[in-house]
Amino acid sequence: MSHVLTLAPGMAVTGPPGLYEVLLVAAFAAHVLLVNVALGCTLIALFSPGTGRAVAGALAKRLPIAVAVAVNLAIPVLLFASVLYGQYLYTAAILSAVPWLSLFMVVMIAYGLLYVFQPRAARPGAGWIAAGAGALLLLASLTLVNVSLLAVRPDLWPGAAAQAGGTALAVGDPTFLPRWLHFVTASLAVGGLALALFSQKAARSDAAAADRLRLGLRWFGGATLAQIPVGLWFLLSLPRPIMERFFGGHPVTTLAFMLGLGLAAAALLNAWRGRVGRAAFFIVAAVGGMAVVREQVRQAYLAPHFTLDALPVATQIGPIVMFLACLAATALAAIWAISLYRRAGQRG
Repeated sequence: MSHVLTLAPGMAVTGPPGLYEVLLVAAFAAHVLLVNVALGCTLIALFSPGTGRAVAGALAKRLPIAVAVAVNLAIPVLLFASVLYGQYLYTAAILSAVPWLSLFMVVMIAYGLLYVFQPRAARPGAGWIAAGAGALLLLASLTLVNVSLLAVRPDLWPGAAAQAGGTALAVGDPTFLPRWLHFVTASLAVGGLALALFSQKAARSDAAAADRLRLGLRWFGGATLAQIPVGLWFLLSLPRPIMERFFGGHPVTTLAFMLGLGLAAAALLNAWRGRVGRAAFFIVAAVGGMAVVREQVRQAYLAPHFTLDALPVATQIGPIVMFLACLAATALAAIWAISLYRRAGQRG
């Protein structure tokens, strides 16, 4: 059975595929950072003990916002991925329709639980609410890993289609578990760094905030170091032709991978020195580099069947200009809204 798919006639993309690829990588990097903050901070709020659950109280008010922004940033990721890889993404979603369609309800319930948790974080027994939200977010992450793998493994489709139950799972793929654990440890690292950032200003005059800052940096350092064995496991579990791309087999993949590792090391070094802002800058850049790596890995998986160069193109300058103008306006509005939020936080 051939697994080669092409777009249906008349479904040409309206601009250079490279443009949509850049937008996809940028949108995914922003989305996954917010997802890391939401999941990581939820788990840290759950697992961090202390009198009055001060850490949970400090994080609780930010968790619903992080989830809401992460969900909104998922929209451009899905849109750009649909433009470039729609036939693979939609097929994977159909084959795993039950978990995929349940994903949205799972995330919304977790979002609601975090709102319930927000005013109760410091109360006894509130940890069960955070545990429920954390479990649901972890379940959502498993669903996304499953669909992502199915979308690059057309060889699994015939068997999944034969079941006709909409419950296709890719758990037998050697990369499934290390891929998921890599995401979870990254979330704990970014969540810890977010806690340190949230506490940085108050830590100058508040001993409790200083404790939270140090705790956040410990979470960041420990989870980042934990990614070394997990990341190595993930790397070695990839098909050999894809793995070799990381070690000189493909210049872009190798460069992005080494750059991401270097930036992560710089973030870790600055965190150890207590330079929270610099650590955050380097980790954002590292996530951007790893987003490029992720895109290269996807293309390597699909290369036997599909390449972006094969996409038919019917460039339409007007819609592209309008889209980019709207994107710039939205970015400016987002920056303005964030500045208002920060000012309100400083006053309150």
